[in-house]
Amino acid sequence: MVNEYKTRDLAEAASLITQSKKLVRLERTGSTCWFIFNDKEGCEKVSNEFFFGQLLVNARQYHEAMNLLKNRIFSR
Repeated sequence: MVNEYKTRDLAEAASLITQSKKLVRLERTGSTCWFIFNDKEGCEKVSNEFFFGQLLVNARQYHEAMNLLKNRIFSR
């Protein structure tokens, strides 16, 4: 889908979740797990803020998002 954003970075994916970006699915390519989100433009904005150290998130929400993603990755 054209409006999807993909990342394999766990920390980035957790930050996207804390910013209310919707995780639509995971894709596995060999040993790599891709996190697929809706709203490509919005995700790119959050991603840039994350990588340049400008994104502020609730620490508790971030921790919960990391646990959610780890559970999804290792549930298989």
